[in-house]
Amino acid sequence: MRTAILTATVLAACDPLASRDYVGEPLITLQGTFATSAASSSDLGGVALMWQDPDGAGGPGAAATAVPVAIEFPASFSIAVPAPPPDGVALAFGDGSTVAEAYIYVVRDATSSHPTKLLGTDRTHALIYAATDIADGTDAAAYLGGPVTAGFHLRRFVAMDAPPPAQTAAIQRCVAHGSSGPACTARRAYQLAATGDDEPLRVVLWPP
Repeated sequence: MRTAILTATVLAACDPLASRDYVGEPLITLQGTFATSAASSSDLGGVALMWQDPDGAGGPGAAATAVPVAIEFPASFSIAVPAPPPDGVALAFGDGSTVAEAYIYVVRDATSSHPTKLLGTDRTHALIYAATDIADGTDAAAYLGGPVTAGFHLRRFVAMDAPPPAQTAAIQRCVAHGSSGPACTARRAYQLAATGDDEPLRVVLWPP
């Protein structure tokens, strides 16, 4: 799976610590803070975008966009996303529009294209990428909680007891690709909702 380059900047005591691999204008910049945790900053390798599985019931992690960062607590952070999602992570809708969906994780193995050592996440936001403008009244707009212009946007993640109608196409696709109906239904029990692209993130780190 091809992995795009992500540059993450963590601000600690006003000193930027960042990879120098990326040069150019980001497509979107996300701001946020880390919740306090007993985790040691030396254990945290970086920040990763974990892309939602558009076909099965695997959830976030079908592909990852990640880079190592230096982290010191307490800290705020700024993530600059310089490229579109990797191939194979977009959910297709009947009108031909596509949406890729990622979640922000702190990881130990940030250099991996498929990180497995997950240390924390923002529990209430998703980062989505629309290849084209999404018009109001379409299935894609219902899935996203409203219309969006092409490009990256931040959405709120709202867990639900049962999947809303907007998840029907994703569940059907999941089952068609061989996952069980109950697994697909459980994985899709959430709704995305509109929010500002500048809404601050809050990454909660898990106990070691």
